Amino acid sequence: MEQPECSSAAFGRRCVLTAAGLWSLSGVITKLLALDGLTIAFYRGLFAGLVLLPVVPWKRWRFHRGLIPLGLIFGAMTAVYIGSIKRTTAANAIFLQYTSVFWTVPLSAWLLGERPDRRSLAGIALATLGISAIVGYGYDGRSGEWVGIAMGLASGLGYAAVTVSMRGLRDFDPLWLSAVANLTGALALGAFIAGASAATHSTLPAPPTWPQLALLVGFGAIQMAIPYALFARGLRTIGAPEAALIALLEPVLNPIWVFLFLQERPTKATLIGGAFLLSGVAVRYWPARRIASTEERGVPV
Repeated sequence: MEQPECSSAAFGRRCVLTAAGLWSLSGVITKLLALDGLTIAFYRGLFAGLVLLPVVPWKRWRFHRGLIPLGLIFGAMTAVYIGSIKRTTAANAIFLQYTSVFWTVPLSAWLLGERPDRRSLAGIALATLGISAIVGYGYDGRSGEWVGIAMGLASGLGYAAVTVSMRGLRDFDPLWLSAVANLTGALALGAFIAGASAATHSTLPAPPTWPQLALLVGFGAIQMAIPYALFARGLRTIGAPEAALIALLEPVLNPIWVFLFLQERPTKATLIGGAFLLSGVAVRYWPARRIASTEERGVPV
């Protein structure tokens, strides 16, 4: 008996692939906004959550203690990622976020009992080589760029934790998961901004202008809310390591948009590292003779 289309592993992969395409807009939008990284992360998460929450039916509003750490990690992840985009090239920031591929495997094995297959491990090995090239040589000479590199690495660890957490909460409505993660993260960032301002006796950041506010609303809804809902939905039927590898396709488009709109060029080391990352995806998904397996039937729920 065939699986329903919406519950198949193939459908889950398409959800994650679509999410990766929408995520790829983050670099160019962040570069266009003349605001600091924390402010952008706060408003993006706030608007993403506010867009999603009204469309989740009341009966699907379920609470679990795991939602709180998911939201806190989610907020921290978005803040350091956007900060990385501001301090280094968009290509470096997005590729370094995908150090998550390295962390997802041990985290999912430890917390969820999921083991990657050999092709996944080979792909992860190639991706790790690419990340090493970027961390070691992907600098374009701007001042303090190492801070952006460090933030990119931190966002990778956070992204891995978010991936595994969403996989662990896969029985929850994906729209609810994304709404709670965004709103909890935004509240945490707002509290951090206010606390830091009080501690340093400085003024709060200026509110965005109306054009900036409009762009932030679109940023939260189209680039954040919808893709994370799709990603959560995809994690219902595919494992966390596989989802992380599919989402590596995001870096293909991210630096392209930034180059087309802002003429920011990645370094040669970044391009070489990116090639290794993409080859890791190719190793995992290159057409091969298919055999019946638990993975191909879909991950049991």
